[in-house]
Amino acid sequence: MILNSIIIENIRSYEHEEIEFPKGITLFEGDIGSGKSTVLMAIEFALFGLGSQKPEALLAKKADSGSVILDFAVGDDKYAIKRTLLRKNDAVGQDSKKSWLRVNGAELPLSASELKQKVLEILKFNEPADPKAESRIFRYAIFTPQEAMKEVLADPKKRKETIRKAFGIEDYSIALGNAKELQIELRTKVGILKERFSNQSMIENEISNLKKSIETDSAQFEELEKKITVSQRISEDFKKRLDDLRAKKTDRVRLESKKDSIVSEIAMYNRELENIESEFAEFEIELKKDNEKLEQLEKIVKPETDMSVSEINSEIKKYQDINNELISLQSVENSINDDILRIKDTMGEKTNLDSDEMSAALKELETEKTILSRHYEDIKSKLDGIKTSQVEKQTEKRTLDKEIENFTKLGNACPTCKQVITESHHHALVGDKQNQSANLETELKEITNTFFELSKEEKDVNSKIDSYDLEISKIQKIIPGIEEYKVKSAKLAEVEAKITQISSQMNENYKDNPVEYLNRLKEEIAHYEGKEVQAQEIVLRREKIQSKIKSGIEITESNQIKINQSESQLKEIENELIKIGNIDSKLIQLEKEEEENRTQITTISSQRAGLGQKIADQKARLSENESKVAESLVWQSKYKKTSEFQVWLEQFFIPTITQIENQVLKSIGHNFNETYRRWYSMLVEDPTKESRIDEDFTPIVEQDGYEQEVSYLSGGEKTSIALAYRLTLNSLMRKESESLKSNLLILDEPTDGFSKNQLQKIRDLLEELKSEQIVLVSHEKELETYVDNVYKISKEMGVSKILKI
Repeated sequence: MILNSIIIENIRSYEHEEIEFPKGITLFEGDIGSGKSTVLMAIEFALFGLGSQKPEALLAKKADSGSVILDFAVGDDKYAIKRTLLRKNDAVGQDSKKSWLRVNGAELPLSASELKQKVLEILKFNEPADPKAESRIFRYAIFTPQEAMKEVLADPKKRKETIRKAFGIEDYSIALGNAKELQIELRTKVGILKERFSNQSMIENEISNLKKSIETDSAQFEELEKKITVSQRISEDFKKRLDDLRAKKTDRVRLESKKDSIVSEIAMYNRELENIESEFAEFEIELKKDNEKLEQLEKIVKPETDMSVSEINSEIKKYQDINNELISLQSVENSINDDILRIKDTMGEKTNLDSDEMSAALKELETEKTILSRHYEDIKSKLDGIKTSQVEKQTEKRTLDKEIENFTKLGNACPTCKQVITESHHHALVGDKQNQSANLETELKEITNTFFELSKEEKDVNSKIDSYDLEISKIQKIIPGIEEYKVKSAKLAEVEAKITQISSQMNENYKDNPVEYLNRLKEEIAHYEGKEVQAQEIVLRREKIQSKIKSGIEITESNQIKINQSESQLKEIENELIKIGNIDSKLIQLEKEEEENRTQITTISSQRAGLGQKIADQKARLSENESKVAESLVWQSKYKKTSEFQVWLEQFFIPTITQIENQVLKSIGHNFNETYRRWYSMLVEDPTKESRIDEDFTPIVEQDGYEQEVSYLSGGEKTSIALAYRLTLNSLMRKESESLKSNLLILDEPTDGFSKNQLQKIRDLLEELKSEQIVLVSHEKELETYVDNVYKISKEMGVSKILKI
């Protein structure tokens, strides 16, 4: 690969620079921090993308976009590649829409990841196209920063990883790492599998014991079954004998109950006879009292009046109504007087006002209030309209602001079809929306001012309406009081006249109280008229008593017959009870024996049930253990296979991979050491010192046969070792990679810390490299005489500039 040119746009400290790369040795010279390394970073970015770099570190701080266009050749084919960085929403990323690859003049639009894949194919770099990974071959064969190489040399682990990556043998290390992780997992798994069948012998012993126990318990179970059968037969015999005794006992209870019932009947009949005799004595006393009452009734005389009781009642009702009316009128009179006093206390002199004049004033106030209310409603209607308009304008403005925000986010994309539009077209669309938004803002301010003016007027009108309401309320309260006072005064005069009229009616026919007199007269008439009724009642009562006496005699004769019959039945029952005799003791004894037999059956049944459950549990346990043994055999088989795999992995695979890797590294190390020693001898001409590479690819420095710590060497010596190591990697990888025959080499600060004598060695070293194109980056001006082309890099006002000398 040969570099032709590069165009850098807004990359780090560069705004715009175009650089030609002629063949031969080209030096980029400048002070530290002037921007030399940025050129190398731009080359790597153009070819392979960001890799592990952060896009924010590449794009210029003040720029929204930046790009690199690299022109290069591979063999007879010409290529140009462009990569673009874009800042969007405070984040930086590659812009695939503005990235492309040009092959012999034909441009191919490719994404960031597609570009890297294509470049690897062009360069024939056999490595993965991971967009986040650096190119291994480019980094170790073409361009390795000097400081990065020093870090590799200082870290043994990182140095070994670098060798593996550089020569593409990291698969051995990865395989070993995976194998060791698998080894740990296998050890854990083997332990778990072994644990799962560790108790197999114990379970087999338990199975043998369970079978013996089941056999013994089954024989005992059959013996208990036989005992239960015998006891159940005895229980059936007890049941027959008990049923016979209980039937006799039931008959005895029935007879005794019947005997008690007959005795109760005889007692009842005797009580009825006693009650009849008692009633006869009471009848005699009652008849005597009735005779005495008849004698008293003969002495009652008829009152001196021609009115009947009904006429007297009518007269009483008449005067009661008059009296009630008088009482009611007096109550009304008192109530009206109280109301008149209350009205005078409340209104004072206002009771003398004219109600018609007050009503006219009230009507006038209500008319004026109606006019104000209509005006108030008009204001409210206008305010509602303003609020609605304000909401509509605010909604419209928010929609416009959202559209403006979306336009800004979309960049140069059309908000409708999402296609790319010109920047001027985009600004015109955004400007139009912003003007509409500004006009709406002005309209909203005018609406708000109008709203506040109408709100103030609304408050003033509402205040006037409230004052009218207060005045109307006062008049409305006075008018009813005036009218009520006039009505009450007229009603009082009417009631007083009525009371006078009724009072004269009450004293017209009777000197005393008419109602009391008429009530006494009514009682005397009723007493006289009741004389005949009472006499008739006494006669009827006497007839009833005589009828009851006759019925009592009949009942007495009937009860006597029933008593004789019941006494005969009682005698027969007593004879039957004597025949049955006392069977309670026999029944108790037999029930006791039957209970003992039933208890024995329950005990044996409980024993049998417990034994049956025990046998069932043992059988279940036996089945479970047999399943466990079968399962243990499966785990044992898995354990055997896993153990064999573990042994193969630990004793064969891991040692084999380790041996293969060591052999490969040893083969590489032999060539690496020879090449390294050649480059070192060219850079360091000290016969007392020599350097070699050990089996861990560590540079070893010896002086007069004694090893020296690299960390104690001078800066120039450290740089020499790093450069020799770097050139060794380049030399060996160039042999491994077919695409590196053109031999492009980039050296970043290769002489840092060199003395003047060492700088003179660089001429010989560059000639020895025999590369078609070498790019040097250094701040050493002495190198200008050793190269074919010189570019001077400087920085002014934070911007890097390149000048070809």
